[in-house]
Amino acid sequence: MSYIVEAIGRVEGGRSEAEDDAWDAVAATIILDPKVVGDDAMAGLDAFSHVEIVYLFDRLPVSAIVTGARRPRGNPD
Repeated sequence: MSYIVEAIGRVEGGRSEAEDDAWDAVAATIILDPKVVGDDAMAGLDAFSHVEIVYLFDRLPVSAIVTGARRPRGNPD
């Protein structure tokens, strides 16, 4: 089975390097494409505690992708 993914927005801000840590210290904004997402798409969102965002890392070189097990942050445990 395969899927076609079409972007409905982008992220602005944050960082330009694909680092593996401290993402909680970085602020970024999700910009939705008004040609795809209507003005009312976010109506009532402020009443929720969180949202789930599905994203695609499109700027990471294929050579940097690790598909096997690894030790996060170099932790030997």
